[in-house]
Amino acid sequence: MLLVPASGWRGGAPAYAANAVDLDGTNDFLTRGAGLTGAIDSQTGILSTWVRLDGGDATAMNLLTDSASNQIIRRNGANNFSFDLTNGANFYTFRSTTAYTASGTWRHVLASWNTNFTSGNRLGHLYVNDVSDFTLGSESASAFLIDYTLADWGIGARPDGNGKLNGCLSEFYFAPGQFLDFSVQANRRKFISATGKPVDLGADGSLPTGTAPIIYLNNPAGTFGTNKGTGGNFTVTGTLDTASTSPSD
Repeated sequence: MLLVPASGWRGGAPAYAANAVDLDGTNDFLTRGAGLTGAIDSQTGILSTWVRLDGGDATAMNLLTDSASNQIIRRNGANNFSFDLTNGANFYTFRSTTAYTASGTWRHVLASWNTNFTSGNRLGHLYVNDVSDFTLGSESASAFLIDYTLADWGIGARPDGNGKLNGCLSEFYFAPGQFLDFSVQANRRKFISATGKPVDLGADGSLPTGTAPIIYLNNPAGTFGTNKGTGGNFTVTGTLDTASTSPSD
């Protein structure tokens, strides 16, 4: 008789086990301390991360923000996941229709965008837990390049420490200059399984698209700031603890 481990098996191999870290909302966040190595201004991008909100309802909590606040990806004060993308003159914003508050449960946030179109024709996708949850915010008229060449970047807060996340993160992936159409289920399965769990993105995060992202953080708490993507490592302010749960559980 074949005994199946409690962790489960997929196709004869152990299920992927994702590391997860806890940011306390008071002291903890990460900064690049410089621009993202190799980043160039472009019209496309992908963001994928698992988030567990543990507090901070009705306050803005940042997931990824640059030093000029040009690119702001956060859970906003209305409790929506929101994306503000700009080059300082042109802009494209979208958010989740659903409000997400602290619940102690993991949510997968998956988004992609392409600003190489005029207003009303741009491509934007936002899925939370594999369900489309996209609402257009505002946008300027012309196609434009998003400014990805900023002096510093913060994860879990702005680079100056404001807007800290009270919650947990896992499998943080950011790929400016890349795009996948997430209305295609097969593309979502590159990041989330049919059973709603994390999947293996590869040693450097390159499995979904064939190209490593600028940011891919998936290490244990002690080395979570070590970037497996191409954009350079992050420095931890405070102390990241191992989360009490994982999205793989």
